[in-house]
This record gives sequence, C-alpha cells and structure tokens, in this order.
Amino acid sequence: MSTNEPVAARALSARLTALPPSGTLAVGEQVKAQRAQGRAIFDLSGGAPDPAAPVAFADIAAITADENRLGDPRGELPLRQAFAQRLARVHDVVRSGESEMVVTVGAKQGVYFALLALIEPGDEVIIIDPCWVTYAPSVGLAGGRAVPVPLGPEDVLDVAAIRTALTPRTRALLINTPHNPTGRVFSEAELSALVALVRAQDLWLICDESFDLFVFDGRRHLSPGAFDVVREQTILLYSFSKAFALPSARIGMLVAPEAVARLVANATQQIITSVALASQKLAYAALQKEFDWAPLLRRAYQEKRDACLALLETEPRLMTRVPEGTFYLFPDISRTGLGGAALTRHLLAQAGVAVTSGDAFGAAGQGHIRINLVGPLPGILAGTRKLLEALPS
Repeated sequence: MSTNEPVAARALSARLTALPPSGTLAVGEQVKAQRAQGRAIFDLSGGAPDPAAPVAFADIAAITADENRLGDPRGELPLRQAFAQRLARVHDVVRSGESEMVVTVGAKQGVYFALLALIEPGDEVIIIDPCWVTYAPSVGLAGGRAVPVPLGPEDVLDVAAIRTALTPRTRALLINTPHNPTGRVFSEAELSALVALVRAQDLWLICDESFDLFVFDGRRHLSPGAFDVVREQTILLYSFSKAFALPSARIGMLVAPEAVARLVANATQQIITSVALASQKLAYAALQKEFDWAPLLRRAYQEKRDACLALLETEPRLMTRVPEGTFYLFPDISRTGLGGAALTRHLLAQAGVAVTSGDAFGAAGQGHIRINLVGPLPGILAGTRKLLEALPS
C-alpha cells in the first residue's frame, strides 16, 4: 500500500486552513486576470501609494553597493535613530532608537510580532470595526480571539462600547489612526478617553499609524504615543510603504517599550534574521528628504479627494463622508440596492472598474465600497465616472 497519500488525505494545520485570503489582495488578483485577457480595467481597489520623491532622490546602485551581509535583527542603528528623531519632531513622541524600535518587514510583520509578544492563547484583542483586513487574521494566528467593536455614529471612536466589550480575557486594543478604511483621524478627546481606559484596565494599546503623514484640511495626526501615562503600555506601528511611498521595499517600524522590542527582535532573529539592507537604506534616504516631498504628496491626495468627492456627490444614492486622512473614500452604497460584494462584482464585470467591498473590512463595512485615490487624477476621475454610469438603475 502506498504511503504517498494526496495532501487532502493528510491532516493540515487548522490554524492556516481557517486563514482567509486578504480581501484587498484578492481584488488585485482579479484585476490581473482581467488584464491578462486583454481587458482595460480602472483599478480603484489597491493600497499601494503614488510614486513619490524618496526613491528619486536616491541612487539605487549606490545605496545597495557593498552590502552583501546580514543586518542587525533590530534594524540598522542609523535608521532607527533617524526614525526616533522624526517621531520626536513630527509627533512629540520621544522614544529610544537604540532600545525601543525594531525595523520590520512592512507593518504586517509589526502587527503580528507585536501580538506574539503580548498575548497568550485564548486572550481577546479588541479591534475597531471596520478595520484593515490583516488585523483579525493576525490575532487568530497569534492564538487570540479578535473582538470587533463598531465605530459610533459619524465614525467616532466609541470608547463606551469598547468598555462594554471588555472581559477578563481582554489583553489588548488594536486601533488605526488615520483610519483605514473610513479616513477618520481620531481626535484628542477620543484618544484621551481611550488612553484613560487603557490605563485604568491595565491593557496593551497597539496603534497602527501607517497613514500618519496623510491628514487633510490643516488637521494634525495625534499619536497615542504622545500620552506619557501609557508609555509602557503602547506599541506604535509605521509603514514606509504608505507614508514614504516605498511599497516594494517592504519595510516598517515597530516602536515599543524596551522589553517588548527585545521580544520582537528575538522573534525576528529566529524567523526573518533581518530586514534587507537595501530596503533599510532606501528608507533612510526617504527620511532625509521627508520634509521636501511630504507636503506636496499630502496636497496632491487632498486635491484628488476633493475632485473624486465632487463626482460622487452627483449621485444621491451614494453617501460619502469627507475623509480626514488616508487616501481612500468609503461611500455607503446601500441605497443602490446591492451589497458591497455584489456591487463590486457588478462594477468589475459591467464597467471594468475594480473597487474593494466594504465587507472585507468587517461586518460594519457592509453596504460600503472602498475607493483608492492613488495614481494620476485623470484615471481616478475616469474610473469614478465609469463607476457612476454602471450603478444599477
């Protein structure tokens, strides 16, 4: 009898078998398949930012020369020190680049490794609903249980609802500001109330600040890391893919109390070894020029937001709150008579327009779609017009 049984006949990991594919990347795969068949597609679904100045300032060959070695598992010290200076200057967050930072392979590694460092099997982690598609699966992979708490009216951070959701198993809160997908930038009052709860209940607070540079209309992003009363309970995550327009470099930064950073660095040693040195050098080059190009990029996204909103507002069945940050719009499409998933399929099939269904971001995202504002404005507006023309009558 042969022992070479098919994979389906063998036991596979329940943990990974239950892991859903990324809702945002799945749309990207559909776009690739359609384009491979020769079909023109307006892709308003993705999350990769506009090409920006940092790479243009850098001589790639010079950056990557003579660096055929393994790096520090915590990340190269000059990059960590430069990021520490940036945090203090931009967000009034004072942390040590030497002992309280770890360079990660994008923000996703930061989310997962932070959870590995903080929770035990069966612990609960409160996440905001809707939220980035990676959060709940990451909690599950780390052995925890994600507990979604919806945003309140007008997408306000509902601290009272979070308090109600707490149980003896609650270990951490995982939030995101500026918020993907709604575009909210949580206010000082909202964050102050949340910080008070975190302190009173002795919880961990993980805050993903991947869009920290992209706030509009004169607003200022406030980091929970600026609240000293929860300094030893707060983990901050940043993305060079988003804020610094370096998605191909796959690099992020985790900022945490020294004991947490040490655990994350140890896990990095065992699983990754270190982030690619070429990526770290690109990130360092981007930091040196941030204040030359960041205002230009922020202004460009605000202009695209306003232009796309003006088009969407001509359709009374779409209700879109003005996003305060990020580079997304999140219109309520419930008046069209279709749910987000059904409308997403309809738009791709009938109009060649790709958007992301709000369902991908949690139960509170149902009845919405997410529109991405990256790329040249003419293409965004053309895709938005096609979207409006294709809405079911």
